[in-house]
Amino acid sequence: MSLLRRYRAAFMQSREAIVFVQQDKIIDYNPAALALLGVDSEALVPTLGLMHFSPGRQPNGKRSRALGSVYVKQAMRHGQALFEWRLQALNGHEFPAEIMLSRIDIPGDTLLQATVRDISRQKRLEEELSRNAMTDHLTGAFNRQRFDEEMRRALARLRRNQVSTALILLDIDHFKPVNDTYGHAVGDDVLVELTALLDASLRIPDMLTRWGGEEFVMVLPDSGQQEALQLAERLRQLIADHDFSVVGSITASLSVTTLHADDDARRCLQRLDDALYQAKDLGRNKVLEADSDAAV
Repeated sequence: MSLLRRYRAAFMQSREAIVFVQQDKIIDYNPAALALLGVDSEALVPTLGLMHFSPGRQPNGKRSRALGSVYVKQAMRHGQALFEWRLQALNGHEFPAEIMLSRIDIPGDTLLQATVRDISRQKRLEEELSRNAMTDHLTGAFNRQRFDEEMRRALARLRRNQVSTALILLDIDHFKPVNDTYGHAVGDDVLVELTALLDASLRIPDMLTRWGGEEFVMVLPDSGQQEALQLAERLRQLIADHDFSVVGSITASLSVTTLHADDDARRCLQRLDDALYQAKDLGRNKVLEADSDAAV
């Protein structure tokens, strides 16, 4: 078998999708490329170019045609260009891909070889890892790392544009007896059920964080003190009225504050913590405003 035939056999049998492009027209392809791009008739291929398999814009907001030209020029100038791209099969299905453009010089002409790899699974794994790094493994609420990031953003918004952010600290009353009486598995179920209850009562921009044990912190962007106090009271009543599985009724104490321009996360949480302890001292199942002695 000649070298050219061996190359052709390898090209056709490759599991990687490979197409050859000349002046934005696909001039050759292998079966893997047809399958990946959803082309069910080879007769269509001569009428298609790479841009037929791209949505109008990429995830970064840039137009696919303009951005694609940048990568083509890079490959023509430097020999190769490796990049991630949002592809669109002929049936409309969109998926993330990694594309390697390679310049191939032949007598009297230059071609581009595009080797395309579907990276949907890789992206899903990356998103899952990112989500796991930012969420509490039991409840699915955000964790302290994500809370710290949101606090930095909230403080920046406050100092730059005077956008107010309120916070609510919530602690379940008498939670230790729940674990002692029913066991930690039931206690975990209560935390999961409470998380779902709180999450359903918050706005989309609001953030729910499990602070530790039976404590939760809620960050409420673009909210003032009175709005946060009203929400905290609704949550307190919602929890008190809810019939939790196995344990029945529980209550919670809550404290409320807003960010100050000279705040940091530690100072803000200290205010919330102090107010929460006051609410506990006043008999629990109460909402208390930080820096105030008046319970709602």
